Amino acid sequence: MARMEENVKGIYAGQTPKVKICGIRTLEDVRIINELKPDFAGFVLAPSKRQVSLSELKILIASLDKKIIPVGVFVNQDPDLLLRVVEAGLQILQIHGDEPLEYMRQLKNKILEKYQDHRQVMIWKVVRVGPAANPIVFDASAFQGLVDGFVYDKYDPETYGGTGESFDWKLLQRNQSSQIEKNKVGDIPMILAGGLNEENVASAITLLHPYCLDVSSSVETEGRKDPDKMKRFINRVRA
Repeated sequence: MARMEENVKGIYAGQTPKVKICGIRTLEDVRIINELKPDFAGFVLAPSKRQVSLSELKILIASLDKKIIPVGVFVNQDPDLLLRVVEAGLQILQIHGDEPLEYMRQLKNKILEKYQDHRQVMIWKVVRVGPAANPIVFDASAFQGLVDGFVYDKYDPETYGGTGESFDWKLLQRNQSSQIEKNKVGDIPMILAGGLNEENVASAITLLHPYCLDVSSSVETEGRKDPDKMKRFINRVRA
């Protein structure tokens, strides 16, 4: 558990936005990730074209650089399953579905009961942002003490993410303007996802000051992680 404690307790330090490369599926992906050194590596455990099995996850995390924090992505799945998957080495659980507040309480309580120190396993909750005609209805304060980060992604009625499409960031800024200040003072961090790429990421940083940028499809070519695209994205964020 030493690796988990050391990494998780230090991930909110610093001013430069973090980078999460999501949808890691193969040992070749891990090899490239280890060279490029993003802050987080995302593994999809929910039904998806990027889904990995528990046995695959164990192999991938075992090969991952110890300084890169592994994040598991789940959609409307049993909390007990999530805790079993944590044993493979996950340090952050990204809850990406329609899970209600009570689900989050149940998951947090199970983590506290199992690990005693909840900082060993963090929880990120996804907030799906709709079009301007469908403003955000979301009470962030209700999740205080339950989550360690909010992942803002594009709303799509057909899928729970990975569309490669962005949402109207100004809509997020209008409805969650106070979130920007919270990010600066170390409250619940904002992780921005949905359609980010090397061309627009600088604008996203300027507008929203996110804690972390979460990217997947835009750093792929023909469905596979592209080393050059990943490198350019990371360099643009860290410039």
